[in-house]
Amino acid sequence: MIKESKKFVLIIFKYFPYGGAQRDLLQLAKTLCKKNLVEIVCMDWDGNYPKEKNISVKIIQSNCFFNYRRYLEFKHKVSQYIKNKTNVISISFSKISGFDFYYAADSCFASKNKNFLKNLSPRYQFFHEEEFQIFNPKSKTKILSISKKENEIYKSIYKTPHSKFIFIPPYIDKNFFIDSSKSISSINRYFKKNNKLLIFIGSGFKTKGLDRAIIAFSSLPEKIRNNYNFAIFGKDKEKSYRKLIARYDLENSIKIFHGHDNVPHLMREASALIHPARYENTGLILIEALSQNLPIITTDNCGYSSYVQDDKKSIVLNSPFSQHELNLSLERILSKNNRSYAINNDYKQYTNYQLDEKILTNF
Repeated sequence: MIKESKKFVLIIFKYFPYGGAQRDLLQLAKTLCKKNLVEIVCMDWDGNYPKEKNISVKIIQSNCFFNYRRYLEFKHKVSQYIKNKTNVISISFSKISGFDFYYAADSCFASKNKNFLKNLSPRYQFFHEEEFQIFNPKSKTKILSISKKENEIYKSIYKTPHSKFIFIPPYIDKNFFIDSSKSISSINRYFKKNNKLLIFIGSGFKTKGLDRAIIAFSSLPEKIRNNYNFAIFGKDKEKSYRKLIARYDLENSIKIFHGHDNVPHLMREASALIHPARYENTGLILIEALSQNLPIITTDNCGYSSYVQDDKKSIVLNSPFSQHELNLSLERILSKNNRSYAINNDYKQYTNYQLDEKILTNF
């Protein structure tokens, strides 16, 4: 058993409120701080700081021009910072080596990057080396895994021993199961028409297929499209997506928001979730949507798409991806949509938070 004098240091490149790994990091910090001191170390913090008295935030900046050089310098500075402390357990939420635990929110870098010329770049060599240092059999880092499918990929490339992986089941916040009456929409007031709502949630727009979603929405028959507003929630480079929206003359029907403070309410307000990801290690948003009986369109490239397969209201698109198939699937779901909100209590089993216990048990 770990004594209360232990201090947990949680490490991430950048914190922003609505990122998946960032949200997981903050949930872990809030759980651990009930009995321990927790320090979050990052290069940049965007958002409100934690109010809990046992959580502190330390910013360690790097002035290097290239991102990979900034990450490398950050890693060295954090390692030196921790080295001077005692009774510290370090958990990295970004893929950098040399710490006690790595929270494997990202997919395997080597499996996605097989272009020979790109592999010669310093950027590739940095990320590949960090991944190797974490997953090779001699590494002392333990891996907090959220995708069994991804585990097998790492094992095949790096021969990682099964014993290094500590599987963490999905976790849904209990707020998804607190019933509440619908309040006046806080989203539709940003649109000219008070229509039904299609939503997209997730930072990392390219990976999560936002361009695909915009094209699919633009392809809808006018009689269907005119009945829907499309709200996008996430933080990423927006310029190319705003240009795409403008190309289809849909600025009045599609809006981009940097996030939403009440995702359960948002899902209860929506008619469907579109999530046509190119690749997603897990995709917790899918399980959250299922808990609200929200119809989903997603791809089999999401680790958690297997949960969606059994939902009769939802559609999982098989690889290889077809934009035409996505267009037809969105039309099919929205044309039949007379959704009435109801909580699906079958997913309450995922409100049992286990990450802190797994760390304490395996240190």
